[in-house]
Amino acid sequence: MKTTSFLALAAMLLVTPSLVDAGEIQYGSLKSQHGDTLLLEYKGPAGAKYFTCTTDNKCSSLGSTLPTILPSLLGSKTYKTSADGTLAVKPFSVGTLSYNFLYDISGEKPKKLALIPYTKTTATVHFAKNNNAIVFQDGTTFTRYDVTTKKLSTLKLNQQLSFLQVSPNATYVTGYNYSTLKHELWKFADGKLTNGPSSMQSYFEFSEDESRVAFLEDKSGYKTLFTMNASDLGKSVAPSLKQLTKPNTETEDYLFVGTTLFYMANIDGPLEWDLFSYDGTAISSVDTDVSYGDFLKFVRIKNDSYLAYLKTVGKNTNIVLYSSKLSKGTTLTPVKDSPVSTNIIREVKEYGGSNGVLLSPKKVTSKGGNLFIWMHGGPMRQVAKGYHPYLSYAVYDELLERLVDGGNYIYKIDYSGSTGYGATFKKALDMKIGDVEMKEVANAIKEIKADKKITNVYLIGNSYGGYMALRGIVDTPKTLAGAISINGVSDWYGLIQQIPTSPFKDLFNGVPDTHNLDAYLQASVFTGMEKLSKDDKVLVVWGERDSTVPVWQSTKYVDYAKTKKINVSTLKFADEEHIIRNRKNLNTLCKSIVSTFDIPSVSCKI
Repeated sequence: MKTTSFLALAAMLLVTPSLVDAGEIQYGSLKSQHGDTLLLEYKGPAGAKYFTCTTDNKCSSLGSTLPTILPSLLGSKTYKTSADGTLAVKPFSVGTLSYNFLYDISGEKPKKLALIPYTKTTATVHFAKNNNAIVFQDGTTFTRYDVTTKKLSTLKLNQQLSFLQVSPNATYVTGYNYSTLKHELWKFADGKLTNGPSSMQSYFEFSEDESRVAFLEDKSGYKTLFTMNASDLGKSVAPSLKQLTKPNTETEDYLFVGTTLFYMANIDGPLEWDLFSYDGTAISSVDTDVSYGDFLKFVRIKNDSYLAYLKTVGKNTNIVLYSSKLSKGTTLTPVKDSPVSTNIIREVKEYGGSNGVLLSPKKVTSKGGNLFIWMHGGPMRQVAKGYHPYLSYAVYDELLERLVDGGNYIYKIDYSGSTGYGATFKKALDMKIGDVEMKEVANAIKEIKADKKITNVYLIGNSYGGYMALRGIVDTPKTLAGAISINGVSDWYGLIQQIPTSPFKDLFNGVPDTHNLDAYLQASVFTGMEKLSKDDKVLVVWGERDSTVPVWQSTKYVDYAKTKKINVSTLKFADEEHIIRNRKNLNTLCKSIVSTFDIPSVSCKI
């Protein structure tokens, strides 16, 4: 058993006024920018709140309705802007004639700069990062408008590309071609096509002066980050090519601010997501335990440029603005701190050959405690040391921590199929659903019971993890005292027959057919249910508005379980979808688990 201990996440936040109660989950994101004003959205079980903030953390509340911080153009506040919110393109039609106006919206009053000689108002508008050009995309035709010369140039691609990018000066249009499995770089000046050096599905990132590029390549099944001089593109040998991330580690996102490349990678362990920078000479650590809940973003305010990234502290995720010029980050804190419980020991641990996070109560009674195995959905997700980067999982992290505060243990397991461990690990479930991952869960339970004093063991999971809970109670009923399935799959065969476009079909190598029928049968949760006793309790939870896993996946299981006289309880929420999000409903879910399985000493209120 390998163990890595770490300190509970904590930080001193700058004090600013707030209308959101402390103690609630509050996940922030940067929605838009207008000049030196940033619009922030905070979401959580209590609803959404909106704020404007400056780069020095002066924030104001805008209430609970999504506002716009943009000025009105031609009677509308809906139009395409540059990333920094200083330029805008507004389409305008008179009869059969169509126009596109360019505005300067950096000040209090918009200024009309030009009538762009491009008449299609339905084209997709891309602003160059440096605001020196605007690109109109109409299918595979791209038209570049130079803001200074006011001239147009046109580029025609051979086909649609994915991961589409416009370079900072709009010199290139880049994207990934799934037909050739290559990156393509198309130059506006001469229409020349250059193929990039990578075959991995990802985007091509240019430095602001377009002198360097960054991209991902598959190295032994891991998303590995590379950088090189743009002048070496197209060469059979690129002398400037440099691998930035270590072997067997994953890169989550990357972005240039100026000529400095910033990137998130887990070089110190699958769950250790840290932020790094590379200035062309040396790699530096910028921050640790950052959140991949949103992409890295570029923010330009007057004479300085910032990297905007997310960092979760306690139950809050806040935006951090990092200035390369000052080598300093400023955390925007329009909401009050929401600390996590101080009565919990949080450890990254390996049990039964699987990595995960063990949550233990600091005070354990002589009787020991119950063990809950948390199984995330996906399956291409991973657990987190603290509250998860995704709000959709953070709500369940809160539930789990409530159980630990009541004297129980939680093990959040990264079973085969989870991300952050490379392609081989991620693909280990293919054609083996219900076999590989359930053996890993059983092995982890065995080792935890040998390590801790455990009374009863329960499985709990959402979506794919909900399926695992239902499968586990059939596989090892003597080991388990119960299972909780939240919006879980119960019938893979029926699900993919009715929804053949479901991404889950990839786990079976396609829709049900003679070549994969055994894999579908092996994954069944119904075989063996008749062997369960009345002591084997199952709680099935679902949202009536779930469009990801249809409601009938839960009700079919419940109906069949009742015919077998299985001890099954249900909890449904008329106003919830695939994720239980509402504060009242989350409290009800907690109470239902406590009462169904007779778990003492658990408080279900924040």
